[in-house]
Amino acid sequence: MSKERNIVVTTTTGQYIDELPVELVERKGIGHPDSLCDGIAERISVEYSKWCRENLGVILHHNFDKVQLVAGEADVTYGRGQMITPIRIQIAGRGLPTYQGKMVPMDTIAIEAARKHLQETLRYLDPVKHVVIDSYAGRGVEELQYTVNHNVANDTSFGVSHWPRSVLEHAVYETAQYINFDLIEQFPIGEDVKVMGARRGKDIVLTVAMPLIGPEIADATEYTELCHAAEQAIQVYAQELSAYDVKVDVNTADDVENDAVYLTLTGTSAEHGDDGSVGRGNRVNGVIAPFRSASLEAAAGKNPVTHVGKLYNLLAMEASQAIVAQVPEVRAATVYILSQIGHPLDEPLVATASIDTQNGHVHPKVEGAVTEVLDAQLGSIDELREKILRQELPVC
Repeated sequence: MSKERNIVVTTTTGQYIDELPVELVERKGIGHPDSLCDGIAERISVEYSKWCRENLGVILHHNFDKVQLVAGEADVTYGRGQMITPIRIQIAGRGLPTYQGKMVPMDTIAIEAARKHLQETLRYLDPVKHVVIDSYAGRGVEELQYTVNHNVANDTSFGVSHWPRSVLEHAVYETAQYINFDLIEQFPIGEDVKVMGARRGKDIVLTVAMPLIGPEIADATEYTELCHAAEQAIQVYAQELSAYDVKVDVNTADDVENDAVYLTLTGTSAEHGDDGSVGRGNRVNGVIAPFRSASLEAAAGKNPVTHVGKLYNLLAMEASQAIVAQVPEVRAATVYILSQIGHPLDEPLVATASIDTQNGHVHPKVEGAVTEVLDAQLGSIDELREKILRQELPVC
């Protein structure tokens, strides 16, 4: 190793995650208000970075990680629906609207990026008709451009992630993805899906919240039939994800007789009563897992050049995956990386991999192999940055 990267390899203590008596996991789907805010923030960062690189030759320092969604109001029932009050997207954060005498159309970039994300995410929502988007992004601290130009950490913070997903995490994540990207092609459902998983021993219960599109459904009978058919399809899919016993419950708050059901016009609860904010949704590994280590940093919207709140969380994810893939003796890894502001990004104050081996012991050979993998991952941070700009690494 050519650099001092302060790598420490330790043995995971306590029970293996799948052996705990109880586990809870959640995933908010792509149309959840919090997920929408994360997605918008990240898209703004990507588009701002691309504009700066193409027009200025450098990515300017920025953090567009303060997006807020204020719910609208819709009138929806079987066979019809209309938006009464539009959803409002409020973009905050900081960037540089000028650089070396050149103007940067920061607000235009931000608003267009937000509209693009909504258009590409929600098939039933009209990003012009149903949404009002305002940009309140302000001028950032120009001195922090130094951290970008010199490729050093712009904050003192840590990132953490783990791999592989537990049996429950896998079931929750894949079930939400199945509904968002496959089942939606078969049923008139929206993207604001939430899957909450609970495991007791080897029994799993997945509670699914799934909006149906009111104008596409004739009456309560059709709604009930669609929910039942969708629940059966999800049950079959989820059961095939593991050898554990899985029970799926869909829209458990429904009271069909009193017309209290999950109907939407746009496919998201943001149309009526559910606000959203960046950082309140899924971690970079795609789930919310309270039985795991996690950083409270909102990775979405932070600049991809120097902000460790983004880079170190994604790097921890990539590194933990690489350790498990490249070191056969390791069955699970959790990686923690801590920066110091102003110091080189690839030389953290400490980077530690907590590993769970197949036989429960960490031999020097295994420790050395894990160290080499983590060292290589830290050395590839420039490649990680390009993956972010190509939108190859989901941040939520």
